Amino acid sequence: MFAKLATSLEGVLNRNLHASLTARRAAAELEGLCMDMGVSASQPMLRISMKDGRLRFTEPDEEPSGVTLSGGWRRLLELLGGDHTGPGLDLRGDPAVAEGFARLLKHCRPSPEEELARFTGDAFAHEAGDAVRAVTGWAGEAVGSLRRNLRDFVQEEARFSPTRVEFDAFSGEVERLRDRVARIGARIEALGKGRTR
Repeated sequence: MFAKLATSLEGVLNRNLHASLTARRAAAELEGLCMDMGVSASQPMLRISMKDGRLRFTEPDEEPSGVTLSGGWRRLLELLGGDHTGPGLDLRGDPAVAEGFARLLKHCRPSPEEELARFTGDAFAHEAGDAVRAVTGWAGEAVGSLRRNLRDFVQEEARFSPTRVEFDAFSGEVERLRDRVARIGARIEALGKGRTR
């Protein structure tokens, strides 16, 4: 199972690597280096290496790698997808190697539309890409609308939360009350000093 997946992934990424000058330059800087990845740093499950101008995905062996990245599966998949920013990863070893592999993977990342076109032709793949983008856009708008409607319900209908105007008015009243208390405290202190004379 792992071997088939690794071979498929290598094929797609190496095809994209050789098609991109930027990716080839990034690969040249990593020649002979490797990076281990896994949920736990003590038991990495995947080794990514650059050898003979090709990306390779293998199981780690006894030979140490230049860097080990560990974190949750979701975060590791995001990293393979090119998102190498944000928290959630434990890095051991040379950060420059990890950054180099992250950059390389970003440049080699396949376009789903281009990969589909290899099997179905450009016209169908383009139409499928447009459909996916339309559904994704609609879903984003639907989620935004749901959030706005939920906020309006919570604030206006159910009155679980104050509106922005109500909150600002309340905050202003609290600030005025605080100022009055401070002035009264200052008067009391001044009166206390006047009696002690």
